Amino acid sequence: MTIRACSAVLLSLALAACSRRSLSPTKPEAVVRDTAAFASSKVDPGYTAYVSGSTTDVQTTPSGGALLAGGGTDSDAGMKWLLAQGGARGTGKYGDVVVLRTSGTNGYNKYLVNFGANSVTSIVISTVNGANSDYVKNAIGKAEVIFLAGGDQSKYVNLWSGTALQTAVNARIAAGVPIGGTSAGLAVLGPYVYAAFSASSTSPTVLANPYDVSVTLTGALFNVPLLQNLITDSHFMVRDRMGRLVTFLARLQQDGRATAPSGIGVDEQSAVGVAMDGSATVFGAGNGAYLLSVTSGATRVCAVNTALTYTPVTTVRVPVGAQFNLSTWTAPNTTAYTLSATSGLLTSSKGAIY
Repeated sequence: MTIRACSAVLLSLALAACSRRSLSPTKPEAVVRDTAAFASSKVDPGYTAYVSGSTTDVQTTPSGGALLAGGGTDSDAGMKWLLAQGGARGTGKYGDVVVLRTSGTNGYNKYLVNFGANSVTSIVISTVNGANSDYVKNAIGKAEVIFLAGGDQSKYVNLWSGTALQTAVNARIAAGVPIGGTSAGLAVLGPYVYAAFSASSTSPTVLANPYDVSVTLTGALFNVPLLQNLITDSHFMVRDRMGRLVTFLARLQQDGRATAPSGIGVDEQSAVGVAMDGSATVFGAGNGAYLLSVTSGATRVCAVNTALTYTPVTTVRVPVGAQFNLSTWTAPNTTAYTLSATSGLLTSSKGAIY
């Protein structure tokens, strides 16, 4: 190696190590990738972190809660609500946020810092080793707000299950820190998870065969006490997912996972903020949220290669700006209607399914 080439390599390593140790207050963002270890061992640490905002850790008093976002354009009001649930350190000033994902980069950093977050650390996890890293565990341990970005929930389940990341997130939830998720991030918040290990389920396909290979349901990835007995879905009306959520409920009963499960479908651009007392507000745009519930005595024909028969499924649409109570499963000023699947055909007591 020439002297010039050697000097260039040494300079590059020095700059990388410096960027990992500290973030200059004059720079809005740094990329943290355990660069010194990577340079010496040539082993990818399994994560890349993007850090924005203050380098000084702050502590606030969180109020807990969960933000259920339906994907697409984020609701500003919903995200501000989530920050506030993490506790304030002054008017419009909040704590430290960790965004967890397996793809993408730093899309939430500037957005949330502009809303008053003290700092935002977006961590892209690429391997199980990354999910077990001390950096990821420690970042989560200091967070006042945790948010799960959209992406591929099968990767979340595969890469995060049984790891330090999972343990750290559950510890922060138990300590009262709020958690939110959008799209794939929403899918893994409930105690029943549509993991999407194979092709994404579509309503016509799973109504025709509720045991289609695309219907892969797993247990909880995270323990969010507010979301008991629930399965969630996103991009709801836009992607016509009512039929598949109905099918998921039928499968949970048929497979003995739940006696009388409930479902929440959140439309694109909408988000539901659930406080610790169960009170919930629907934020954003879009078509709001849909609450589905069944009794243990629902009529059900749910078998392999047999079109689904399942009734009654009690359904309530809660529009943007309205409220409901998750604990009591009540929604003032709304009218419930009934969905029925009959030999794979989904119908509604009010005519329209949505």
